[in-house]
Amino acid sequence: MLKRYAFLAALILMSLSAFDARADRRVALVIGNSQYQEIPALKNPDKDAEDVSNTFRQAGFDVFVAKDVTKLQFEEKFRNYLAAADGADLAVVYYSGHGFQIGGENFLIPVDASLKVAADMEVQTIRLNDVLQQLRTKSEIQVIILDACRNNPFPRKDYWLRSQLIVSDGTGLAQVTGSQNALIAFATEPGAVAYDGSGDLSPFSSAFSRRALAPNQEIGAVMAAVRRDVVKATNGRQVPWENSSLIDDVVLMRAAGQPVQPAPDAQQNQQVAERGTLVATATEAIENRDISVPVGVGPVALKLDFPAKDVSIKLAGYPAVGTLSLPDRVLSPQSSLMAAEVDQLRYEPQIGSAAPVEIDFQIRAGNASKRATMKLSPSVDLCDQAAGEPLDLQGVAPGRLPNEIADGAVEACEAAVKAYPDVARFRYELGRALLVGGNIEEARKAIQEASDKGHVRAVYELGYLASSGVGMPVEATQANGFYSQASDRGDPYAMSAWGRALFNGVGVQRDTGKGLDLMLKAAAMGYINAMNDLAMIFKEGRNGVPADPVRALAFLKAGIERQEAYSMGILGLLPKRSTLAVAVCTPKVVTKVITKIKVIRTPAPKVPPPKIVTPKVPMVPGETGPSPWRGTGGDHDTNSGNSGNSRNSDNSG
Repeated sequence: MLKRYAFLAALILMSLSAFDARADRRVALVIGNSQYQEIPALKNPDKDAEDVSNTFRQAGFDVFVAKDVTKLQFEEKFRNYLAAADGADLAVVYYSGHGFQIGGENFLIPVDASLKVAADMEVQTIRLNDVLQQLRTKSEIQVIILDACRNNPFPRKDYWLRSQLIVSDGTGLAQVTGSQNALIAFATEPGAVAYDGSGDLSPFSSAFSRRALAPNQEIGAVMAAVRRDVVKATNGRQVPWENSSLIDDVVLMRAAGQPVQPAPDAQQNQQVAERGTLVATATEAIENRDISVPVGVGPVALKLDFPAKDVSIKLAGYPAVGTLSLPDRVLSPQSSLMAAEVDQLRYEPQIGSAAPVEIDFQIRAGNASKRATMKLSPSVDLCDQAAGEPLDLQGVAPGRLPNEIADGAVEACEAAVKAYPDVARFRYELGRALLVGGNIEEARKAIQEASDKGHVRAVYELGYLASSGVGMPVEATQANGFYSQASDRGDPYAMSAWGRALFNGVGVQRDTGKGLDLMLKAAAMGYINAMNDLAMIFKEGRNGVPADPVRALAFLKAGIERQEAYSMGILGLLPKRSTLAVAVCTPKVVTKVITKIKVIRTPAPKVPPPKIVTPKVPMVPGETGPSPWRGTGGDHDTNSGNSGNSRNSDNSG
């Protein structure tokens, strides 16, 4: 019996050791907005973002950097960041730029915001609570740091928030209540104004970058030191503030351990020439290599087959994006390695970045030293290229609508599932490809497996299958259950579908306010179908929501900016009531700044042209079209008139 307990204890200790030794996943999104188009520019945020992003890189984070972002660019960058943050131990958002409060809620302001009409707040800004809620669904610990407590610079002071017209009620930002294990830090106390300072960096960002790199300091101690520095630098006029519900310790900068060097012996006391040969051999093993690394499958072993043992290795040039790690730790710039650890090196590309990156190694043996450079090239799997879905927050590619999925997608996704059985996304994309090909039962099985493994869009898709009756009787209640579940986990398709069901009381007791709020959240994430539904609600006035053509136009304009043809179609139905309507409706050329991988816009290699087999959708008795329980239908056709064939490139996830 004692032996049995000893064996079990050993197993537990081994499990705990394996857990403690794993490399934490830590991601940060750093935004600096300086060059505003409609209001005076700010002098510091761009430089703040550069300085703070370097700080997080040195601390071993995968850092997404965005400077002077428009609303569309923010949506794109934020979706990539959320995909990287899925399952992360710590997710950080750092924002420097304009931000202010309306109705006790905080909004971050993209550089293209004009805020001229009351509806512009809904379509042109970023609601902080939406950002925090998304992070809650993705990571164990959330940290939001805001150097954005400036006065509202826009002349208009009243804006639509859901069903109310709210007047701006104060300066600075409002206090935020976070969930468990979250910290929200402000450059100054609630309702007060932060200062730019006299240098290149704001007093807050400067203090944070300096204090955050203190090794092994818990974040509470870091923020206390930042507060002291800012109070001193501003003569007490600015007092940083934070709300914390952290239950875990958060250490931004971990002290780097020094590698254990081999003990000197007679064999190591080689002549300089022999050491030079050793260094040269080690250098050749990694010099000028170009390794293809798949995106979105976790850290990938580089398998360098490093021959040398009696050398020391130091990172002399860290990848510009993505993270290097060993099985037990994430590496930061200037990390040192033992020779035996080189073969264990792993790299995880940053989602949305297609450019190759370089790693520089400084290899030394005695007095001999040489630098070696290796290239790593991100690659998107053929399954993602052929069957990825737009706005999939766990996806890595802009995605394809069903009519763009080609026959070869099934084979590509079957290969991906075999190669990466634990990546739920590939099972979902296999289900999409099978569904387009008319293989309903196999599609349902693959989608269910993806859902069981945690893919949120697959949960939504199960709701769509239940609501539309594809291969099964229509089940409205079951569909709403799936929509609600996926909505709670942040999926914009599900938010829109569940919101529409609640708003109209279809298959569920009507809750107009909650339904409207969910559709607004989906629209804020760039989901065009939600924008179109909202435009029709405000155009006609429904369920107690008054008609407001100007508000409808604001959502249609947002759809048009994302190149949505159906938004233009609705536009023709609106009454021409004012010169404002004419001005807003005039199509304009939108210059798109694309940050995501764009090789997938062409058909996947070796995938033949599309051949679409559309499954027959049973009709509900008495209905003349698909069941309304489909909500906005995601990338499927809907009974609202929105065509699944409309192309939505800026809206891609």
